[in-house]
Amino acid sequence: MYNIIGSGIAGLACSYVLSNFDVKNEIFESGDQKIANQYGIQLSPNASNVLQKMGILSKLESHIKIINNIEIYSIEKLKKLTTLPVNRFINKNNLTNYYTASRDILHKELLSNVIASKTKINYDSKIKKIEDLGDKIQIIKENKTISSGKKLIIANGNSSSPIFDRISCSPIANDFMTYRSAVKVHELPIKISADTIYLFLGKGMHIVMYPYFEDLINIVMITKNNKDAVIQKNKQNIDKGIYSFLSAQDWHSWSLYDSKITLNLDTSRPIFAIGDAAHSIKPHLAQGASMALEDAFTLGKSIGEKNTVESVHYAMNMRKKRIDRVIRNSSLNRQIFHAPPIISVFRDFFLEKTNGLGQLDNLKWLYDYKV
Repeated sequence: MYNIIGSGIAGLACSYVLSNFDVKNEIFESGDQKIANQYGIQLSPNASNVLQKMGILSKLESHIKIINNIEIYSIEKLKKLTTLPVNRFINKNNLTNYYTASRDILHKELLSNVIASKTKINYDSKIKKIEDLGDKIQIIKENKTISSGKKLIIANGNSSSPIFDRISCSPIANDFMTYRSAVKVHELPIKISADTIYLFLGKGMHIVMYPYFEDLINIVMITKNNKDAVIQKNKQNIDKGIYSFLSAQDWHSWSLYDSKITLNLDTSRPIFAIGDAAHSIKPHLAQGASMALEDAFTLGKSIGEKNTVESVHYAMNMRKKRIDRVIRNSSLNRQIFHAPPIISVFRDFFLEKTNGLGQLDNLKWLYDYKV
């Protein structure tokens, strides 16, 4: 029996894959069964490939959006810098589609499949810590009740205070803030296409905008320092309608802190970590959910095929090279998106003169990945 900590995307996906291999598992979730609106996510071809192999993609397709293009603009005067032809790239490389989706829709579909597998989910299980007793582990809840076992999968997301002492997390200070909002299509001050992701680059900020569910538009704005100061800094060079729109939004905000997560797991024991509990990925490459799905499928399949514990750890450790590359590219995108004024001029010139398909070809290692 595997104890899985967390019923987010990684935890549910891993549970479902394990169940498909008849590996018993049980989930511990700190929250209740309610699902709050968590806006949109991007599911690049590497993620949709995982969902296809899980048999879930076809169930989702009527509720998610196919993305054919990514358009990049300077927020100043809405000047288009380049178009990344996602559909052409996918057809060229015979990949599954690039989608945007409601996080809730994906979560509900994963949850319904886990429930159909008759997996027990222990809600309101607030875990205080996990103790390693050598031959077994103890899951100690805040209400002091204890569950014991030998097999563990930690998938409870990114935390500055990991619940297991073999996982360490070192915060890295920065001054970036993330703001998220969702609006109806008719509320936007600009016209957008239903098959396109939009990236707007400004001074000390960037905005990602895309349709993700029915007529809802997901908007993520990442700024260096306070949003009001940054929006004001861009005021003179952007359309008045966009300025008013950004200023009037009801934003959900949080600090975009970085962290270095180190796993010190015993490779002779069936204890694993996946998703944000195992690595911290900046959002500038839109790979958070995708890496969680890849982790979950890789781990569940490796366990399900009855590999040795050492072999399963080896499979997960082999993913570290890929994860590290994703982190490096996310960090590079952050620097590019938030380039200082002089460098941003060269950035924009480069984007205008570079073939969009060629830029996607540089990401083939990321999108053409088969678990």
